[in-house]
Amino acid sequence: MLSKRSSEKEQMDNFEWSGTELDKTLNGLSTINKYLGNTSATFKALKSEILKINKSLKIVDLGCGGGDNLRAIADWCLVNNHPIELVGIDGNPHILENAKKSRQDHRITYIQADILDAAFVLPKCDILISSHFVYHFSDSELVGFLNRSQSRVASKIIFSELQRNYIPYALFKLAGIFLPFSDNVKQDGLIAIKRAFTKAELIFILRKTNFIEYEIKRKWAFRFLIVISVKE
Repeated sequence: MLSKRSSEKEQMDNFEWSGTELDKTLNGLSTINKYLGNTSATFKALKSEILKINKSLKIVDLGCGGGDNLRAIADWCLVNNHPIELVGIDGNPHILENAKKSRQDHRITYIQADILDAAFVLPKCDILISSHFVYHFSDSELVGFLNRSQSRVASKIIFSELQRNYIPYALFKLAGIFLPFSDNVKQDGLIAIKRAFTKAELIFILRKTNFIEYEIKRKWAFRFLIVISVKE
């Protein structure tokens, strides 16, 4: 079942989805990302890069969802006096409205766009981040997107992604029996694991791109942190 990546769609892939069930799902995903380390893994890697670059930065969050990462970055940069411009991109306008309602912040701009569309053009930025999103690309689509994005990103690309593995799949399925998440969170979570990458697949994809310098680290809760250095 997990030997090959699944192409099964999630409820979250429906750009028209809105309402109470969407709100419950976003809250559930936010909790999962917080306690299983997805948010913190991205944030720690990003802070390291921000501290290296002594200038105002523009950071784009690909598939930003409810904006949890963006708000955390904005808060940290405010406390540490780092000038920042943040852009969140997502395909579902209702999710972006949810993000805006969570807290207005003049440093964060939200853009509605179909990232998987071959015509999508990434806004120019210093750092591109994404948490639990790029598995939505097919292998060839991800290669194409990364190559197209090379001229749009000045410094680093940081992705935090699930690992496709039987153990997290079984654990998440078991946890779904006891934890008070919505049915959509439970179903989409299992599909996401089936759609995720193995380390070998990520290496194969990155070797097909124009990038030379990259690192893949294993993180808590069966996740990968992929850091790609961008060089002109």
